[in-house]
Amino acid sequence: MNGRHGASLLTGLALAILAAACGGSASVSVAPTSTAAPTTAAPTTAAPTTLAWTVSDTSKATVRVREQLASLSFPSDAVLVATGATGAFQVNADGTFASGSKITFSVDSLKSDASQRDQFVKQSVLGTRQFPTATFVPAKVTGLPLPLPASGAFTFTLTGKLTIHGVDKDVTFDVQATRAGGDLTATATLNPTVKFGDFGMPVPAAPGRVLSVVDEIKLVVDLVATGPKT
Repeated sequence: MNGRHGASLLTGLALAILAAACGGSASVSVAPTSTAAPTTAAPTTAAPTTLAWTVSDTSKATVRVREQLASLSFPSDAVLVATGATGAFQVNADGTFASGSKITFSVDSLKSDASQRDQFVKQSVLGTRQFPTATFVPAKVTGLPLPLPASGAFTFTLTGKLTIHGVDKDVTFDVQATRAGGDLTATATLNPTVKFGDFGMPVPAAPGRVLSVVDEIKLVVDLVATGPKT
């Protein structure tokens, strides 16, 4: 018997004796290796893209009404400008506006080139003591790319509800806007125009000074707002 063969026999004998002592045969067990099931990430839903803007008090609303003054041989426009704008608006990804979006102007701030005209319009036409403000609640934009690029010029249509003299009317504005980061400027022209009676107001009349007034209100809003930079 050589040494290697003798060692093998001794090792086998030792295992047999150990198995008998334990009451069974010797065996080696291997614990199964668990395989982790592949995980699938839950789908994520992107939040609607919104743009929130705060109206600057440098905004202004310009009203033009065609009149024939007794002192002139030709008709001209009475131009009145309202300032003191406040408000904010938030544009949703689908072009609608978030609840609470509103722009307000102080009607009592209206001013033209004639103080007598201003007082007459405020007291006898607009009734500013009872209705000191005019508001616009935007409803939807059409033709505006959303999300809005961080810079550029845009032309679109804006619809909403205009309130003057306590009377609401659905209106449409043609808008030309420019965005440069967090600065937004826009010129919104009311189209079509409205009449005094649309808001329960009488056509201005001042016998002796004003011969006639065309029953048409032309409104242009020059809006300045600040918001997100990107």
